[in-house]
This record gives sequence, structure tokens and C-alpha cells, in this order.
Amino acid sequence: MLFADFALAQTNLVVNGSFEAGPAGQNQFTGWGWVAGADNNSDFGVAQATGGDEVAQQGIYFAYFRGHPTDNSQDCLGTDLALKVGGLYNITYWLGTDGALTNGAAMWAQIGTLFGLSPQCAALPPFFPNSATALPYQEFSTNWIADNASVILSFLGVNATNGLAVTNGILLDNVSVVLIYPPLTLTFSEPGSLVFTWPFTNSPYRLQSDISLSSTNWTTLTNAPINVGTNNQITLAMPTNTALFYRLTLP
Repeated sequence: MLFADFALAQTNLVVNGSFEAGPAGQNQFTGWGWVAGADNNSDFGVAQATGGDEVAQQGIYFAYFRGHPTDNSQDCLGTDLALKVGGLYNITYWLGTDGALTNGAAMWAQIGTLFGLSPQCAALPPFFPNSATALPYQEFSTNWIADNASVILSFLGVNATNGLAVTNGILLDNVSVVLIYPPLTLTFSEPGSLVFTWPFTNSPYRLQSDISLSSTNWTTLTNAPINVGTNNQITLAMPTNTALFYRLTLP
């Protein structure tokens, strides 16, 4: 008998997450449904890489945030996401700068049902650049369990450095949100049991089986996982006279 486990393909749920749809220009965010400038001195949009410090992390386009509001507002960008409640999602984005930012520049990121900086949303890793020179892109990544089927992923940035001579800003690129599946491991327990284990996530993942990896009609098992230490676990009797493949799924 042959038993296999594998991760389902990951699909980025963010439309135009790398801003490659263009065009370049202020407030030009194709595919992003939420765009709101700061109350004063707003300046954000999409730019095309020209070399030097004006580079994209992926492709040729990137988003920039150069606004310098004086009233604690932010330039705000967001996108709607349709998620599975209880699903574990990996949220990744890249941030850098294109010049000196030394006086309170910041990029906040959040996910939740509201648009605009709010304590009611889940805070994601922020970025507080403080450098006399441009900072290369760095990756920010976190895993988050969806608590709502319809949410907004938001980025809220301010330059806060250059006064009216807005030349430098925070750069954003390569934004992705993907549903992830915990690694599934299989062990044999005497005299004839199969033990399936995956890291505990408090998410309603279920075990599926089928005789073929290419099947479109996998069977979801009714066995509910139990919590064993830091893992979820399901124990099944070993099947006879057949080869089965197993995987995790989310209802």
C-alpha cells in the first residue's frame, strides 16, 4: 500500500498584489478597491522602476507612499478578500524606501472588517524606517486565522520627513495572501493503525482520502481530530487491499 500527503496549491488572493497591472501615477491602484488619501499633503500611487533606489521588488511597478500629513492621518490603501473562516492564511508583503527617512516615517498594516487604522482589526508587522540612506526591500510575513469571511487588507503609510519637498517615501510591493495547509505526517502504529498528525491551529481542517492524486472527488472523513500536545491527530485502521492518498482540506 502507498500513502502520500501533500500541500494543496497556493493561490494569491490579492488582485494585482505586485501592481504590475499599472499604470504609473498618483492614486493609480488597479484592482485595489479601497483608496483614501490623508487629510492633507497626501501623495501615494504606483511608480515604474527607473533604476537606482527607484526599484520594484518584483516586476517593474511598485507602490509608493510619500505623503506627509500634519494631522495624524495616513495615506490608506486596501483590498477586499474573501476568506474561509477558520482558515490559516499567510500574509506577506515587501517594504523598502527610496531615500532618507529619519523623522517618524511609518507603514502600518492590518486585516479586518474596517478600512483605516483601527484597534478592531488585527495588526500586522509594521515598518518604521529610520535611515539616512535608502533601505532595500525586506519581507514581512505572518500567519493569521481568518475570523471573518469578508475582510480588508490595509496599508497605511506616512512619509513624515521632507516637509513640502516630497522626494522620498516608503515603497510597497509583492503583496500576497494565501491559504496554507499545515504539514501532514503519517506514522504506523502496531498492530494495524495509521496515525495522522499536523500542528494544532484551532482551524477546522479535515482529513480527506482517495485512490488517486488527480481525483476531483476526494472523500472527507468524518473523524474529528483530537488535540495531542501541540498537534492535531487522527488515528485510522489501516485499509486493506487498496492504496490510498491522504490530504488536509478546509470545509
